[in-house]
Amino acid sequence: MYRLIVRRRYRATWAAMNRHDAEAVIDQLAPKFAITFVGDTPLGGTRTTVTATRAWFARLFRLFPDARFDMRAVAVDGPPWNTRIAGSFTISATACGQPYENVFTQFARLRWGRITGYEIIEDTQLMATTCAAMVAAGVEEAAAAPITD
Repeated sequence: MYRLIVRRRYRATWAAMNRHDAEAVIDQLAPKFAITFVGDTPLGGTRTTVTATRAWFARLFRLFPDARFDMRAVAVDGPPWNTRIAGSFTISATACGQPYENVFTQFARLRWGRITGYEIIEDTQLMATTCAAMVAAGVEEAAAAPITD
């Protein structure tokens, strides 16, 4: 029953992401957390504060203002004090007038229902190529350093 509840909550959080409601994620963070987006891009790096995490989500939705996330699969395991979630997704958006679609996996860890951390791994080459195209089109933020704390 516990895993079913976690799975439903996880799906609801990603539905909020499709509404670009980053607070749905931020509200679930534990007092100590680490969020990593793998890759050397403006979205890369690790954040451990709410301020940096909020800034990261703002950048994500500025770079991809029409981003949509399609959950392909989710797996939940572990007890309430050490819950692990693996989700597989497709992000669809528009970048410089061109369709952008990338696949990514999120590995999350919860402790008593609070996010203690997650890691997102996607096709970093596609992200880097897309950011380079954005820079060429005049989107300066696509060349910005990662937001970290």
